[in-house]
Amino acid sequence: MKKILLYGLLLMSLGACKKINNEPDKRPDERLTEVLTAYQDQLIGSPNGWIGYLYPKGGGGYTFKFKFDKNNRVVTYSDLKSAYSTTPKESSYRLRAAQLPSLYFDTYTYLNIIADPDPAISGGSATGNGKESDFEFSFISSSPDTIKLLGNFNKSDLVLVRAQADQGDDYISKAFNTNLLIGKLNTFSYYYNLLTIGGKKYNTTINTSMHTISFYYMNNGVFTRFTTEYATAATGIVLRKPFVDGEVVIAEFHDFIVNDATKTMTMVAGKTSASTTNEATPLAIDLDAPRRMVSSGYAFTSDFGFTMNGVENAQKVTNIPGYLGIEYNFNYAQGYDALAFYYTNTAGKVASYAPAFLNRMTADGKLVLYGYAGAFGTSPGAAGAAIVTAVRTQLLEAQGYYVFETGLNSFDLVSVKDAKNWIRFY
Repeated sequence: MKKILLYGLLLMSLGACKKINNEPDKRPDERLTEVLTAYQDQLIGSPNGWIGYLYPKGGGGYTFKFKFDKNNRVVTYSDLKSAYSTTPKESSYRLRAAQLPSLYFDTYTYLNIIADPDPAISGGSATGNGKESDFEFSFISSSPDTIKLLGNFNKSDLVLVRAQADQGDDYISKAFNTNLLIGKLNTFSYYYNLLTIGGKKYNTTINTSMHTISFYYMNNGVFTRFTTEYATAATGIVLRKPFVDGEVVIAEFHDFIVNDATKTMTMVAGKTSASTTNEATPLAIDLDAPRRMVSSGYAFTSDFGFTMNGVENAQKVTNIPGYLGIEYNFNYAQGYDALAFYYTNTAGKVASYAPAFLNRMTADGKLVLYGYAGAFGTSPGAAGAAIVTAVRTQLLEAQGYYVFETGLNSFDLVSVKDAKNWIRFY
């Protein structure tokens, strides 16, 4: 009975897509068939396809382009990688009735990559859940130009927007290049980028790995952080949730211009001009961030170790033979933290080498790592062990690190001694 009532409500709300004849003599399954047909007609009826903005439960925002046809085939582009943004991937889809009318991407496509349990593929956590995304979605609402869907398993949000004539097959490659452009912020000397807009100032971090943007500032003497996911567009980024601080409202940024010489960036939010300058000191400190990170119980990943003076992978961790990644576990054993470097050994098996040390938090918002107690596991050889030592030595810098939360289970550690040195964990 509940399903019949729910489908009845859906039929009433679908008028924006297609006029449904609610004749009393039609059976519920006939009406449901009409609902599914109306949705399919809408999907295939967009001559330029649909731009899709996906926000997985595991964090981040990703941009796709879909072209659906009447033969239940869909061509997909994705901004996950450069190759995916230019190489279409054809797969199948179907519409069927679950608890709600649903769209299923039922053969492997770029959407499935985000949900892949292998962290090396999805970029997700080591728990084997990928980024907790979906490839089966329920229709939630619809208008002629926008369809909102919700993942059936992980409750990911997927928004489909009707593509315009000028948003061709190269749209996603342009979106991918937008992410590369704003990623130049990470090549500036210092970690801190000070955003000026509408007469106000904010420290801003754009996490191009997780597709999040954060604003940090003092509000009446209280540290304030706003973080939201973003999706890339051809000329900018679209924030999942708008940032609002009084008269300053930012729903998107576009028209980025980077000046490598001056380490500055200009952009436009709506019709308001904004700019960033690269700074050696933070505008505001999150005093509680070290505690949140340490007590999270999460196994944090770092792809490249430290960025130093704008150089990613500055200590060449990817040169460790068979390198797979870095995993940080707070209070791993007997109160010691473990910084594990994973690699494939000469026998083709996964091995790890993990320096162990202690952590403490200070009242002025610093995370201090100290008390190196040696390493456990199997050394990756003399050259590899030297790289591990370099990372560990930097991490155990006596003055410690300021910690900034950049998304779900995502934190950046910025050297107190020298803000040119920082490391990203997620």
